[in-house]
Amino acid sequence: MNFFNVFEDRIASVFGTSPQGYTEPFSFKKLGKRAAKEMEKETYVINGVDTAPGLYTILVSSADDAVMRPLYGALTNEIAQFVEGQAQSKGYTFVGEPLVRFMVDPSLRSGKFSVFAENVDARTLGRLRAEEISFLEKAPDLAEQRSAAAARRQAPSPTPRSSARARVPQVAVPPQEPVPTPPAVPQEFAPEADGLDVLPANEVNNPMLLSEHATPQPVPNPVAAPVPQTVRRPSQQQEPAQASARPAAPAAACMLIDRKTGQTYNVTSPRAIIGRERNRGGVVLRDPNVSRRHAELSYDGRTWRIADLNSTNGTLVNDVDVDECALRSGDLITLGLTNLEFREN
Repeated sequence: MNFFNVFEDRIASVFGTSPQGYTEPFSFKKLGKRAAKEMEKETYVINGVDTAPGLYTILVSSADDAVMRPLYGALTNEIAQFVEGQAQSKGYTFVGEPLVRFMVDPSLRSGKFSVFAENVDARTLGRLRAEEISFLEKAPDLAEQRSAAAARRQAPSPTPRSSARARVPQVAVPPQEPVPTPPAVPQEFAPEADGLDVLPANEVNNPMLLSEHATPQPVPNPVAAPVPQTVRRPSQQQEPAQASARPAAPAAACMLIDRKTGQTYNVTSPRAIIGRERNRGGVVLRDPNVSRRHAELSYDGRTWRIADLNSTNGTLVNDVDVDECALRSGDLITLGLTNLEFREN
């Protein structure tokens, strides 16, 4: 059994033992052959020794990245062992231990991949390894979140039980103006009930009561107080809509032009992340020397600024290493090995 068959079996065991039941999105045997070919192409004689490239970057689609990310730790370890075995069989050496990492290429479809190798110095390789370890430590958390989301989708939704006391939807009643209440009629003027007025026996001889009942006083009908009509007074401060409208803030827009390839990256949001990792509204670079989240562009309504996000290789503006600075049209931004010319629209 050759190296490729052993490598294929070991990769299959990684997918087979995963609790999520993932399947290989493409042939890792072909990936191994591509990696071996890239190693041969980038092997150079340094100080009389055949030195193989130490950095191997595998580009995959966004969909395949979402599936394999929880397994990146095991997959990169198997691929690194395979590359190291291939180099030893040919008598090649490495500058340090080989590093394998996955990156997202938005232009790739699911099931497609690319592999390229690169010679880097031991210091840079160590920095990239530390960055990759920090990234892989977050991968298990993503797998748990994905499993929990799948469980929630499969769980049946609760069916409401029929109840005799069904909740009646509340109907919003428009507010009504209060109706003025007529003034209360004094008790002595209150209308009597239908029928004859009969005095109690003990009050028959009372002249005051006799005279009162003999000549009943007319009771005036209560008249409701007039309700004043409300008239909306025109506001003195009211101005035409066009005069009160404020001028719209200028839209945030700029361009980054790759000096080598001529590719243009349009930025249309006030904040954008530049790096290898795909972000909404961000700029994705395929440079392996660029960190996943390398730098951030921001616009405050007047000025564009760039800030380094603790990247491995730093951010340069006009060949000056910066943590944060303002940008002007024509400035040269260097991230890894990529030179981008900044232009404000």
